[in-house]
Amino acid sequence: MFSKVNEESKTSNNMIDIHIINNKGFIWNADDWYILRTTHRMLGSLIGTLPSTPRQEDQNGLPCLLLNEEVRLLVENCICRTVKYPSFTSLHVKETAKINPSDTLPNIIIHLDEICSNIIEVPLPEFINNLERIRYKVFKDLWSKGFYLTCGMKFGGDFLVYEGDPLAYHAKYIVNCRDLDKQIMVSRSRVSSITNKRMVLAKDDGNSIKYLIYHLDDKSQNNNKINYTF
Repeated sequence: MFSKVNEESKTSNNMIDIHIINNKGFIWNADDWYILRTTHRMLGSLIGTLPSTPRQEDQNGLPCLLLNEEVRLLVENCICRTVKYPSFTSLHVKETAKINPSDTLPNIIIHLDEICSNIIEVPLPEFINNLERIRYKVFKDLWSKGFYLTCGMKFGGDFLVYEGDPLAYHAKYIVNCRDLDKQIMVSRSRVSSITNKRMVLAKDDGNSIKYLIYHLDDKSQNNNKINYTF
């Protein structure tokens, strides 16, 4: 199931490493993050602190946490591979407890090099439920049409959809990939209306993804469904 990968094979394939930690995909290299954003429209979320100003939350730095859908799409398109580093305990490093923090002997560097040279390539996990499968199909469909996508949790949806880079564009759509009852539909329609966005319900008909835009009628409190094509 797992396979060790040497650095020569990685260089020949030019694949970016996505580091899997607790079933989440992270990008730690700044050049890799820049390539994914500018070339492949994969945004993720920067969740680290900036070394120069660690005590602020206005701007974040590496690592970049990718959506599960981003990880799967990048791997399936042979842009990236998912890898893990072995733990210290699995390396059978001797007498690590006797190493002082101020010690700069070469044996410490050797231990770190051993970890970095024993990257383990791991497979993609299976879909847990039907919702995960639908989310991925929706993400892949919209991404293939040239949109930028981010997590839509803050706005009550699955994805936020942008017509351009979020640094220059506002999100135009809030996409939901699950069925919603009437009360939740009304509340989320209000959120989309207040934030100047359109709420979209994505449906998988087995052959393709269909999209319905919900428009809230303020007088009747009803939602009008309109078929929509991206």
